[in-house]
Amino acid sequence: MTWDELAEVEPEDFTVATMPARFADVGDRHAAINDASHSLQPLLDIYERDEAEGEGDMPYPPDYPKMPGEPKRVQPSRDRDRKRD
Repeated sequence: MTWDELAEVEPEDFTVATMPARFADVGDRHAAINDASHSLQPLLDIYERDEAEGEGDMPYPPDYPKMPGEPKRVQPSRDRDRKRD
């Protein structure tokens, strides 16, 4: 879809059943996707700059500290501290 269509469409408008008619009306919007290529060098430069400044990568998996009152982050079946009846 185009930005101009955004206000007029709903996600349900784009299904396996509706897309053949859409392609017939507007063509393949992605047909020219491989016609332009760009360098990744600007992104690599940003990465190298950030790393040199001590930014580095985010931890994976992300470390989100628990908030006060937040329940355990474990499935009940894997909770070793759970009281058994």
